[in-house]
Amino acid sequence: MGFKAVKEFSTRDGARVDLAILRGDEKILAIEFESSYKWIKQRILYNAVKAKRAGFRHLWVVYPFRGKPLRNSWVSEYLKELGVEVKVISPENIGEKFREFLNSI
Repeated sequence: MGFKAVKEFSTRDGARVDLAILRGDEKILAIEFESSYKWIKQRILYNAVKAKRAGFRHLWVVYPFRGKPLRNSWVSEYLKELGVEVKVISPENIGEKFREFLNSI
């Protein structure tokens, strides 16, 4: 399908995205892995800003906890203004979700 995955993708301003999915020069999906629930809203916002500045329109935050960190949050509203589609997903069945996403674009 012509996609490439890059670990620790470096952005122009020196930030890093945990995993970037690219198709040629097109930035398809930024993926960040979070393993703590502390300050998760702020970390999601930071990850979205990094993704936006790097040119990604889609960000997945892989989050192993059951809580919904963006439910009824001011961060959700700001993410809409930022223009980055952010999804917080469980690591369970990530391969299937990933295939569905790639087939949808």
